[in-house]
Amino acid sequence: MAITINGSGTVTGITAGGLPDNCITADDLATTLDLSGNTITLPSGTGGKVLQVVEDVYSDSYIQTTSTSYQTGLSVSITPSSTSSKILCFAHYLCHSQNQLDRITRGGTQIAVNQYSLSSGGWSTQSLYAFDSPSTTSATTYALEFRSKDGDTTYWGGDTYYQNRLIVMEIAG
Repeated sequence: MAITINGSGTVTGITAGGLPDNCITADDLATTLDLSGNTITLPSGTGGKVLQVVEDVYSDSYIQTTSTSYQTGLSVSITPSSTSSKILCFAHYLCHSQNQLDRITRGGTQIAVNQYSLSSGGWSTQSLYAFDSPSTTSATTYALEFRSKDGDTTYWGGDTYYQNRLIVMEIAG
């Protein structure tokens, strides 16, 4: 096929790899790229990557309560980089109660709950997970909260040997 340049400067007839090496320099390229109104298809495997991780750790002495209102044990703030991002929350904590409720919240709204009853009470480790789609790029607070289910004494917390943790990860959408 012949190479043709029309009156407006459009070149036709060049196939991929058809130009000699080094004939186009960095000075020939635009410094910006306008993709307005265009759809970009990313290569497979680009979603699902961890973009950021934030954590709160509690290792002070335990908190004792008989309150049936939720109290915050751990909290973190994360600012998603995209509205399509997902947020993965992991909570691992130490508690002592016969009847306790624990939950993960986003901005005060419950997104995961853990209710457990131990026959005789006692210290136990618990885990709670949540996978969330906040659909925002604003700073968002995730918290691990706890309360007594029925007014019995509940202990929550850690010590020098055990740390309660709330880990929050932004996953590319």
